[in-house]
Amino acid sequence: MSTEDQAGRAEQAVPMTPQGAARRRLAKAGLGAAGVLWTTQASATRMCVSASAALSGDLASRNPSAVSCQGRSPGYWKNHGGWPVSSDTLFGSVFSCSEWNGGTYGSASLLELVRGCKFDKHNFGKHLVATYLNVKQGWISYLSERTLQQMWAELQSTGHYQPAKGVFWDVETTKKYLESTQG
Repeated sequence: MSTEDQAGRAEQAVPMTPQGAARRRLAKAGLGAAGVLWTTQASATRMCVSASAALSGDLASRNPSAVSCQGRSPGYWKNHGGWPVSSDTLFGSVFSCSEWNGGTYGSASLLELVRGCKFDKHNFGKHLVATYLNVKQGWISYLSERTLQQMWAELQSTGHYQPAKGVFWDVETTKKYLESTQG
């Protein structure tokens, strides 16, 4: 395609909204721009899509009322009864732990994690447990227990989670996504 043809097409293109531009930058940059999406968008509105869908440029067409999108925060779970599983359930019985995590995460109860543990320096475990409880309670329908287990397994073994081909999130970015699913 010649330079003139490209310039002509650019003039015919529909202008992109600021949100669309942010999503495109996120998709192109992957990990580096992910924090920008949540800082500019998810902090104001709840993210009611899977991690891979969060990278899509067509989030405006999603109907949040078509999915359960009522996740609660770790603070909620820490202070309320009626858990869908026993609060004494060991993290390691839900999320497989490597040998080096077995004595910390693996031996902590879900309640201990939502209350906060010194070894959970990024508070990732706290938000992972809250999201797990939200899924089990039926308050989040766009994530599965298996997806959360995969997030944990990938972060534990490689140091990143891959929500889409070629996109890698570190612990902090993955935690921000989990936070965006909680009210």
